[in-house]
Amino acid sequence: MRRMILLCWLVATFFPVQILLSQNAPIDTWKVEATDIDPNHYFGVTVANGMVGLVSSPEPMKVRDVVLNGVWDTYQRGRVSNILKVFNHMNLNLDVDGRRISRRDISDYRQVLDMRQAALTTTFAVGDKARVRHTMMALRHLPYTAMVIVEVEALQDIEITPASVIEAPAHLFDVRNYYAEIDRPHALIPLLTSVAKSPSGRYTVAASTSFIFPEGHGHEPDIIHEDWDYDMHLAKFRKQLKAGQTYRFA
Repeated sequence: MRRMILLCWLVATFFPVQILLSQNAPIDTWKVEATDIDPNHYFGVTVANGMVGLVSSPEPMKVRDVVLNGVWDTYQRGRVSNILKVFNHMNLNLDVDGRRISRRDISDYRQVLDMRQAALTTTFAVGDKARVRHTMMALRHLPYTAMVIVEVEALQDIEITPASVIEAPAHLFDVRNYYAEIDRPHALIPLLTSVAKSPSGRYTVAASTSFIFPEGHGHEPDIIHEDWDYDMHLAKFRKQLKAGQTYRFA
């Protein structure tokens, strides 16, 4: 009797779930979407590959923290070792027609976490000028590497100025910033680099970023390097876009 009752209960609970899933078949259950993003009630998600983790931010094209697995040091919370937060090298600034965009300048702002592809995609509109798609991921085949792919769709003729920013958190010291360009026959690689000591001085940490452009070698946008502060520097470029044109870079 007990076996029969249990079987009936399983059958009774299975069918409603099956019907519910069939009704919502077009929904991709691998994706978690946030559309009403409130910075005061925001808890970032982490995209990671086991070695580097990127914690999302409510601000567009920004990350709150970058953590490095396996590196622990004594700082902040008491006299105990904490996982080390390192250079924030994934932040991007975006100027449209000379104006820096922020939360106040955008609409239709949403973030989608793709659990299957391990990527966080942020989309928004910049007035009636452009639509932006920003996808962030920690690469599975390169343990200490992350990538951001940006697509800007121009709704009218505009000039965009994206900037890749490296910032050092306050607990890192002896920060040193560098910029170099590696010019080879097939590619030009701009390297924005920062090096610093961990809070106890036990570790030396570093981060480098670069741009990947769709243009062939010799036709890439010109890179401008700017040193803003002891703990921040950036590399930026300018690009003119025609209405209807989509520009994609990483």
